[in-house]
Amino acid sequence: MVAVSTCYWSEELTDPEAMVTDILDSGFESIELEYRISESQFQKIKPIIKKKLFVSSIHNYFPKPDDPNIKGSGDLFLLSSTDKDEHTTAIKYTLRTMEYANEMEAKAVVLHLGKVDMENPFEEFKKLFELGKITQNEGKKFIEEQTKIRNSLRQKNLDAVLKALDKLVIPAEKYGIFLGIENRFYFHEIPNLEEAKVILQEFKGSNIRYWYDVGHAVVQERLGICSQKNLIINFLDAMIGIHIHDVKGIEDHLAPGEGELDLLNMLRDIKKDVIKVLEVHKNAKKENLIKAKNMF
Repeated sequence: MVAVSTCYWSEELTDPEAMVTDILDSGFESIELEYRISESQFQKIKPIIKKKLFVSSIHNYFPKPDDPNIKGSGDLFLLSSTDKDEHTTAIKYTLRTMEYANEMEAKAVVLHLGKVDMENPFEEFKKLFELGKITQNEGKKFIEEQTKIRNSLRQKNLDAVLKALDKLVIPAEKYGIFLGIENRFYFHEIPNLEEAKVILQEFKGSNIRYWYDVGHAVVQERLGICSQKNLIINFLDAMIGIHIHDVKGIEDHLAPGEGELDLLNMLRDIKKDVIKVLEVHKNAKKENLIKAKNMF
């Protein structure tokens, strides 16, 4: 069964009941709840979801605080933060998400782990890609320079992530919930390939697993950062879930068929029991989203 993320509906959510009705009318039986849904919105739809839908997973941080000045985000608080207050808050709100996952009988919580404290070099990556220079000497030199910067600064942030996960793993096991650490879009975000290996080795045998986002992986490959295939093959046994969406250039979160990817071929090695979630943004055509339901 393929689930659909509520992100398709919830970016400008004003009528949560209509969202649930549309999900059901679209033929989906399983959903991933994500961070744009507020506490009050969720309370309105919780009884309907419990009765009519299966919650496969929940994307941290859920639900969004009921504050119009706060925009829901998977990076609302950073588990990688070296600021004690933010780090504590990130753990607190992740535990809150896990409590909701337990209540909704979800199998997994998807985590953004944060970032290395450095400038985000994405705009330069994008410029080099658009000029066709990312695989040339200029691009390779830039990537090498940024990698040196990242490696020199990352340890304190990686340590903060490990410390946070150490506090989350026992509650996760108590609830019977898996924590899926997601590969990210931007170069400076945690974890990269090496860091994912470190984290999963540190917590081997626990409820901390890997969550593969196909679009993020493809974009990083196109920017010369990491092979998307490596981000699958290295973690097949540790993989708890995947976010499925298409990519055109370096624009992701398109509905399957709207971009350039042969998704069925790319995901052929994924185990059958891995949670599969269509994570498609609002500009995708509804008919393409519905069609994708039966593809995987």
